[in-house]
This record gives sequence, C-alpha cells and structure tokens, in this order.
Amino acid sequence: MSKLTDTQPANLNHLNVVGFQVNFSRLPNTEYFCQRVNIPAVILGETHESNPFMNTPLEGDTLSFEALSLSFILDEDMQNYIEIYNWLTAIGFPRDYTQFSALKRTENFPSETEGLYSDVNIMLQTNKSNPNYKITFTDVFPTALSSVQLDSTATTIEPIVIDAAFNFRGQFDITKI
Repeated sequence: MSKLTDTQPANLNHLNVVGFQVNFSRLPNTEYFCQRVNIPAVILGETHESNPFMNTPLEGDTLSFEALSLSFILDEDMQNYIEIYNWLTAIGFPRDYTQFSALKRTENFPSETEGLYSDVNIMLQTNKSNPNYKITFTDVFPTALSSVQLDSTATTIEPIVIDAAFNFRGQFDITKI
C-alpha cells in the first residue's frame, strides 16, 4: 500500500500567471508594455492504420506549433506598434528595394538576428518573483498585427491593447534556471 507522500508532488505551488517577463531582442518598446503572452500549443500529427473493422490512430512523425501571440499596451507615440508595423511591411510588402534590403543588413540589428528574424525569451518567475524557467524562441518573425480602435464614446479611459502574432522557425526550448 502506498503512502500519500509517495503520490504527492514535491512542489504544490501553481504557476504564477502574472510572473513573467518578455525579452524581445528586436522590439524594446513592445517588451516594456507587454501585457500577455502565450506559450504556443504543440500538435503531433497523426495517421491511421486501416483494418476491416475500423481505422486505428497511430502517432505521427511531425510536430506543428501554433503562433506565438503577444498583447501589449499601445504607447502614446505608437512606437511599439510602429516597430512591428515597419517589420511586417518590410518583409511582406516593401515600398522599394531599400526598405527590404535594410532587413538583410545585420549591422542595423543585434548580432544574434539576421535582420528578418529576432529571438524572444520568456522568463517565468516563481511565486516569490525569482526566475524559474526560460522559454526561448529563435528566428521569430511577425505575421499579424491587430487593429487600433479609437473610440470617442468611451466613458472611462482604458488603455488600447494590441495583439500581435509571430511564427518561429524550428521549435522552442524550455530551460530551468
């Protein structure tokens, strides 16, 4: 017969939902105003083995990841929105060749990026605000930026929260600190 202490986990604390910090090497204004970030879902593809009675599911061999989404408060000068907007338009629809070629020049960006991509670290903290885990995304690039809604009928002054979606190459790493 097992004792209760044999089945009880060593750490009974739940994850601190407000204890995180985002370090985005390319978007300093966005990381300061960050309100929410998600750890993307991981999906293992599957296949089916046919037999005369039913299709039996089998594990697949390919992982797919949802997008990394980030929500941030829009600052008064819109610098955080403009950071992502300029990055998106330079990748997807540049006005001229110089706008796109500026992304390729690595001297304009931190040494760990290639211009088109950036790295993101999410630091998770314990309930006592000590660093606990680091989640690293490499070669991140933006794919979506939500709209900015201005409202003259608002009765309270609430900050405008913008959502941005990013994809990343490969997979992300989770490291205990």
